[in-house]
Amino acid sequence: MRIEDYEFEQEMTLANLADLLSNIADQLRENDQLEIPMPTLREGTIEIPIGEPVETGIEVGLRKHFIHLKLALAWRRPIPKEDE
Repeated sequence: MRIEDYEFEQEMTLANLADLLSNIADQLRENDQLEIPMPTLREGTIEIPIGEPVETGIEVGLRKHFIHLKLALAWRRPIPKEDE
């Protein structure tokens, strides 16, 4: 089993954040895969196959100077089709 994590943080304006979330929502409505930008210092996109059901998680952390909101989505990986 090989596990790869692509994690990064990036500051955005509210307009940039709204565009990113709208783009993700549009992809979820239209496709069976999601294209996410690669983390900083890497080029291209990551193509993620999506499926149902989708588990969702929301975590809110209140700190002295910051509010952290973490959204988590999880679903089963599709089983690769064998060549016929």
